[in-house]
Amino acid sequence: MNEKLRAFLSNLPSVPVPEIKLSLKTKFGWTFAILLLFIVMSFVPLFGVSKSYSLNFEILQVLIASHFGSLLSLGIGPIVSASIIIQMLQGTDVIHIDTSTKEGRVLFQGMQKMAAIVFVLIENGVYVFSGALTPAGPGYFFPVVMFVQLVLAGIILLLMDEIVSKWGIGSGISLFILAGISLQLINTTFNPFISPLGAIPSILEAFFSGSLISALFPVIAIVSTVALFAAAIWLQGIKVELPLSFGRLRGYSIRWPVSLFYTSIIPIVLIVSLVAGSQFIALTLFNAGNPILGTFQTETSLFGTQQVAVGGIAALLSPPTIQQLYVSATTTGITALEVDSMIVYTLILIIGASIFSYLWMYLGGQDPKSVSKQLLNSGLSMPGFRRDERVLTDIVKRYIVPLAIIGGALTGLVAALSTFLDTLTAGVGILLIVMIIYQFYSSLMQENADEFRPIKDKLTGENMD
Repeated sequence: MNEKLRAFLSNLPSVPVPEIKLSLKTKFGWTFAILLLFIVMSFVPLFGVSKSYSLNFEILQVLIASHFGSLLSLGIGPIVSASIIIQMLQGTDVIHIDTSTKEGRVLFQGMQKMAAIVFVLIENGVYVFSGALTPAGPGYFFPVVMFVQLVLAGIILLLMDEIVSKWGIGSGISLFILAGISLQLINTTFNPFISPLGAIPSILEAFFSGSLISALFPVIAIVSTVALFAAAIWLQGIKVELPLSFGRLRGYSIRWPVSLFYTSIIPIVLIVSLVAGSQFIALTLFNAGNPILGTFQTETSLFGTQQVAVGGIAALLSPPTIQQLYVSATTTGITALEVDSMIVYTLILIIGASIFSYLWMYLGGQDPKSVSKQLLNSGLSMPGFRRDERVLTDIVKRYIVPLAIIGGALTGLVAALSTFLDTLTAGVGILLIVMIIYQFYSSLMQENADEFRPIKDKLTGENMD
């Protein structure tokens, strides 16, 4: 790498690392402050955007912690995109940076930061100047003003993520996603003021008006959300424990847990983002007069004005909810397109998540060979077998590869069921909440166990030694 570029990346402005170990109270303080700032930014309206812009692809708001029409219209999308690209380049040896050294870590973080800034400029430019965010008036004044606001907000969000990672709990990206999904859940469950009403106010309104059928679908939404949360928590807890021993400490062994969700939530996020991106491209082409990927029609509902796919590939990627199927069944009858879209959408999520999980295992350095090398470098080996990388790789491969594929398929199934049952938040959101909370718990137990364990024991009612 060019020395000037190396020096530039190493000296990018960054948030300093705390010089002492931070107390749990201090970490909570920084985390809460950044969380509050994130919520405020997500509700500050973007100056120059039309008040009647179309509400499309709400699933993206879950994935990238965004709030369309606000300063955070693109949320963490550019930051995540840059991080994934850099990790893929590192995993495929297109770039090679030794992250085991301090200099290497600083360089790698600088490259991620520079890539994130570039993606902030590119993605915000595409959304503003393609018309995805409709300007309030003709000409270039409002688009340029919107672009400047979104770029500044994106850079501020990048620094906020760094503050949480170094001074708070867990990562800022996870915190922002969790906050966005939680706000959506609160709104879809309890909102009593603005249409559409939350599920609970809708049920009460239906009972008071005597229309029991109107209460059926909010009840289904609540029950299915709780059921999928329970399923996600149960699946998160499934692990395969492999026995490992320390070669230098005879008789001392540990059990290495390999989670069913071995590649975490990344695969389903990638496939759902790909589906949403395909729909966005189809809509852009349709509005440009080239409906090669699908046709759309404008519909007005309680959610606002939306362009809904009614034909082509875009329609196959837009399956109906259980309420839409009921309406079709009681009026015109369930169409072949609705059935086909349910089958195609489910298969795409399940197969796509499995493929992405397998690929991410290798791109993210979690493949059997990389894992075996890490274990051997740590002095660990499989008891009863020769201390050989090839032998350990073969053994680890028997467990890791099936878990990666099956775990990916199950996340795809959960996401598809959530779409059909019209849960209070997307299935991806349910999986994200469960995994992020588990990550926060693991972070607290590793970094501040002495302060957090008494709090945990008190909350769970466990006896403290």
